[in-house]
Amino acid sequence: MYLDITSLTEETLQNLIRDKVFENKELEYKDYSFVGGKIDDKIKDKFMQEIVAFSNTYGGQVVIGIKENQDHLPTEICGTGAVIGDFDIWLSSFRQIVLSRIRPHLHGIECTPIKLQNGCLVIIITVPKSLARPHSFWNGNKDEFFIRSANGIAYMDIDDLRKSFLYSDSIQTRIQYFKRDRVSLLLGGETMQNLSNKGKFVIHIIPEWSFESGNLVDLIESEHGGLFWPISGSTFDTRYNSDGYCIFHADFQSHIVETYSQLFHNGIIEAMEANLFANYKPNQVYDWSRFQELVYKAISSYEQLLHQLGVPKPWHISGSFLNARGYFTTHRDWLNSRPIERDVIQSQEGIWNDDMSLSQAIKPVFDTLSNAFGYNGSFCFDEAGNFKQP
Repeated sequence: MYLDITSLTEETLQNLIRDKVFENKELEYKDYSFVGGKIDDKIKDKFMQEIVAFSNTYGGQVVIGIKENQDHLPTEICGTGAVIGDFDIWLSSFRQIVLSRIRPHLHGIECTPIKLQNGCLVIIITVPKSLARPHSFWNGNKDEFFIRSANGIAYMDIDDLRKSFLYSDSIQTRIQYFKRDRVSLLLGGETMQNLSNKGKFVIHIIPEWSFESGNLVDLIESEHGGLFWPISGSTFDTRYNSDGYCIFHADFQSHIVETYSQLFHNGIIEAMEANLFANYKPNQVYDWSRFQELVYKAISSYEQLLHQLGVPKPWHISGSFLNARGYFTTHRDWLNSRPIERDVIQSQEGIWNDDMSLSQAIKPVFDTLSNAFGYNGSFCFDEAGNFKQP
């Protein structure tokens, strides 16, 4: 059980002492001192080992500024010695230590200051259960792996390590299988009734979180807020289906579905686009720069939705062209591109972490899809790698 950081006060911290809330696999008390925002060299190693152990187990919280007794019960709120003006200094130092001592980099750590009546801070560090586990603590000479137990931390044994590495491989394998299966269904016209059999583009946003057992999103919430739309078009129909919730546009006369976005029960998003890909001119894809802009805007909106639904990063992004052989495109007033040489083109994957922009995540996707038209890359990024309006 995590502490609700949105409502923590000095009084609620006192309740931890009054209610005798023991340390456990997801909760740790520390009386570290950070006077002036400085993290003492003497505690850095132990501090980072605690963070690693939480990430390799169930995640959890470190409450810094509370003393405990030998029975792991909180006894006194002592504070960290730091005041609110020191917090930015402390946070910068903390992030630098995490970056240099924890491998691979651990994303999603939250640090919350709680101001006491005497002006000092208690700091709550919330560590996510990592989907990229196992993480190691780098002691300067070697990697050390830790796991959380009821009484603190312990070294991971060979079985613990084997399970963690197999889990990481399993996530990557399941992502690849999911994409393969969905591409197969799209090629067979089985994802929706009356799906266009022309050339099409599909983008997948696949959170690693989605493959954790029991992780589901609130589909009803996705209906509101104007964050979930297909890539093109202005009038849409919606429906729930066996996969989750779908919003789509079908041709008025033929009823053929030309564009849709599907939100799966587990938070995966699939957006299919045939309108811009195959309905512009015979075998001609809509202006490629404008096409990428519309995809970029759609993903920006999906990002807001997934955050609203509580789906954490990292997210895997990839794009595919299907039934695409012979299609070509243009770039503004330039000559036609080369035609695509194969029926199925799948992009390189972009991995979107908390400390990355969408531009960084989507660039390898757009670059490799642009290569399929004979371009040397996407034209939609400036020299710094930022997406720009075409």
